[in-house]
Amino acid sequence: MDKHERLVRPIREILLPLAILVAFAACVGLVRSAFFPIVHARSWQSVKPADITQDRHYRVLMENAEIRVFEVALPPGSESFVWHENNFLIVTPTASDIIMWKANEAPVLHSLVPSGEIRFFLGNSAQGLRNDAKTEYRSITVEFLDPRVTNYGYRYESGNWDYGPSIAPSPVDPEGHFVNSLDLAKAVASDVQLLPGESLPATRRASLVIAVTPLQLADGAGKTISLKPGEVAWREMGEAVLTNTGRGRERFAVVEFRLPTENY
Repeated sequence: MDKHERLVRPIREILLPLAILVAFAACVGLVRSAFFPIVHARSWQSVKPADITQDRHYRVLMENAEIRVFEVALPPGSESFVWHENNFLIVTPTASDIIMWKANEAPVLHSLVPSGEIRFFLGNSAQGLRNDAKTEYRSITVEFLDPRVTNYGYRYESGNWDYGPSIAPSPVDPEGHFVNSLDLAKAVASDVQLLPGESLPATRRASLVIAVTPLQLADGAGKTISLKPGEVAWREMGEAVLTNTGRGRERFAVVEFRLPTENY
């Protein structure tokens, strides 16, 4: 055996099989990553969604003639799949990474949800949530009992009936004052931030307040609203202005219900 053969033989007998093994493992990984979401999606397609009131991750906070409000809490590694009979929106007080899907969709798409996001969904559908993060996922789900609360309507910009935006606009300056609204026909959902001493004008409408940050708000006539993030408060028609009496920025969502005499 010459010197050249002594050098080539170890490469051929050891390194070549090793390279083939590594390539095979890579191919298996690619096939698995492509195949697993399909298998997981098919398994979920056969799962019947739970009634929202029976799912242990949903807890009723409030219910009246207009709405049902649920606190949603998913510990790391948990998931939920529920039926939404009514149109609804989700307010997320804390920035989250959550996997969200509808029936017949693959449960693989991560949604990076910023703090304070307001997102609207049409009802008569099932929705799944899975928390693959290392921290608990929390949000507030508001179900509208009136189907006229919707993002479907006449669009003046196009002159057609169509679906409008489903997410309230993000603040241009997260440090400053803002009121960014999402038109839902019979209701208006707003992302609000008040600086110390600033006020939200009074309204004749009934409304729901959802705290994103800790709130200390004066509600007129000596009344106060003190809420922790994720807590809610109902305001009847004709309530006074809301004033930030705290020392820092206070952010919250407000869902106002238009009066029967208002055009929408």
